[in-house]
Amino acid sequence: MGGLTLTIITARATSLNYGESIGNVSVLKKLSLSDGSQKTFVSDKALKYDIRRKGKEEKGWRLLDERLKSYIKGSLSNNEFDVDHFGKALIKEYEEFDLFGGLFTNLKTEDGKKIVKKGKENKEKKKKDEKEKEKDEIPMSYGDSVKRTSPVKVTYAFSISKFSGDMNFLNNIDAYNRYIKHVETEKEQSIHTSEEHTSHYLYTVTVDLDRIGVWEKEDGSPEKVLENEERAKRVLDLLDILKTLNRQIRGRWENLSPVFVVGGVFSVKHPFFMEGVEAIEKGDKLWLNIQRLKESFEYLPEGETPVVGVLSGVFENEEEIKKELKATSVPKAFEELKEQVRKYYGVGVS
Repeated sequence: MGGLTLTIITARATSLNYGESIGNVSVLKKLSLSDGSQKTFVSDKALKYDIRRKGKEEKGWRLLDERLKSYIKGSLSNNEFDVDHFGKALIKEYEEFDLFGGLFTNLKTEDGKKIVKKGKENKEKKKKDEKEKEKDEIPMSYGDSVKRTSPVKVTYAFSISKFSGDMNFLNNIDAYNRYIKHVETEKEQSIHTSEEHTSHYLYTVTVDLDRIGVWEKEDGSPEKVLENEERAKRVLDLLDILKTLNRQIRGRWENLSPVFVVGGVFSVKHPFFMEGVEAIEKGDKLWLNIQRLKESFEYLPEGETPVVGVLSGVFENEEEIKKELKATSVPKAFEELKEQVRKYYGVGVS
């Protein structure tokens, strides 16, 4: 058994995740603290969106798409839908499904037949129209859906600094004067206001290494779908993506690369450092609570140690971090994490 976990403090970034607008005001996603103050956050869905985007752009990941229809067709046998065949095919062909899972509850074939829970199509005392309907239904081999719980867990990314209510007044007067008034029915420029917040962000990623490339059958027993080389590659790709994660939003390209990372591959699957990493802003730098993080190390299995990386010039207590936590650079820390992943899967250890 083994799990990979890493907790990251990102580079300073601005206004990363908006919720619903109120009138002409764009509102950042925020949570209130016990003292009444607020912190902004980036949802797990937003983070995973950009992880998947970079996976597709940089690593050639296949994301779930309309080609699912062919895998549905390939999973039909003797007028029955083979759930295991379908799930294993998706793990093999789609990195997204393997790493982040998925749920399918209302599948249908290319010719429009519904795929339903076994037994539903054989209920007694059906009316005539219901019996006709059963011709348009195909039973599943088991269950009432196809589901895969995500082996990769991503938390919200919470801002280090508190939200202070900063606003940005916007208009499109330049575009309005140059072309909008000539080609659209708008009689005046648009006025808009958006909340703004610049901060470092903190989040955790935890990966169940035993479930990567593995399908769980009806009885819960695992069936290995991918060879260890491919399983390792997918996790290594994920680490590469996290090292250079960014977010594209409203014409901006925001850098979410780590300025601090702590993690490792451990024999217990647990987000060990989620509560251990605490940082505050001091002037234009961060200060890391080293004692709190060191105490979180005590939860690690006996004899197992974490990997720590820090970017120079970001933390006020940088020298203490390097001395007390034996921190190296962020790129070197990620290389060590990748080496641990290779060792776990028994492939390409240098």
